[in-house]
Amino acid sequence: MTVIINVLTAWLSVIFVVLLTIIYLLRIVNKGKRKNIFIAKINRNLRNSHKTMGIAFVITACIHGFFSSGAILSFNYGTLSMVIGVLLGLTYMLRKLLPGKCTWIKPHRWLTVVLIVFLGIHLWEVGGIMGPEVFFNSSLKEVETSVAKLYGTQTAAATTVNDQSDPVTAENSSTAGAESKPATTTDSTVNDTVVAKANLFLGSVDLKDGTYTGVAEGYGPELTVSVTVAGNVITDVLVVSHNEKNVKYYGKAIDAVPAAIIAAQTPLVDTISGATYTSNGIMQAVINALAPAVISGTLPSL
Repeated sequence: MTVIINVLTAWLSVIFVVLLTIIYLLRIVNKGKRKNIFIAKINRNLRNSHKTMGIAFVITACIHGFFSSGAILSFNYGTLSMVIGVLLGLTYMLRKLLPGKCTWIKPHRWLTVVLIVFLGIHLWEVGGIMGPEVFFNSSLKEVETSVAKLYGTQTAAATTVNDQSDPVTAENSSTAGAESKPATTTDSTVNDTVVAKANLFLGSVDLKDGTYTGVAEGYGPELTVSVTVAGNVITDVLVVSHNEKNVKYYGKAIDAVPAAIIAAQTPLVDTISGATYTSNGIMQAVINALAPAVISGTLPSL
């Protein structure tokens, strides 16, 4: 549900900002003798719900911030937009509590301009709001993954397909894998700690040596990784191509997640704050890459 909640709250936050800021613009446009009754009615209704929408914006922005990075106060223009929203609420309250003490409407309007600027920069730096098609595909994939994780259908199906594809090869590979496992723990070129972690992660999973390619959905489509396995140990993970937006965010995940996977010897590691989509995309792509390498056992699911 992470993608669904994250994207929906992002959309709602932008919609609330538009509705909150359009009030003043409508009043300017609808000035003079030729007032449009319909526009005046819309503006009046928006003014009546101004406070409610302001509170709703702060709430949805907080939820979006948490699900996008795991930390509401991670420093970025999205967080700054949320802070400005809170300050706008304070100036609105002070205008009601201390009428005549200060011209609160002026800082309120200036803060609104700042909010629009910060929100625009935030949308630009994250590559814009996820479109309906990408959102639908990501949500569908997330639901399918959740169902597979709950019932174990995805990994079981992958193992079944692998076993049925070539029974003779699978049998021979199983024998070869069984023979090669003792050599893994005695190979002086592989760090003992990594081997121990590999054994803990893999448990009953045997992988064929080789380099495999996996594709998954990150923030953008077709995030492709190359995964190398040697002696039942993940020795290399490389992001070979992607369609992620803004290196400021995805760059952290591309640098840290593959290294974490190799160090922990599991495709399931911690996501990088501010790059949750990319982090999950890399992990899922690694799982997809390792699927055809499975000789026996079951890979974890994201």
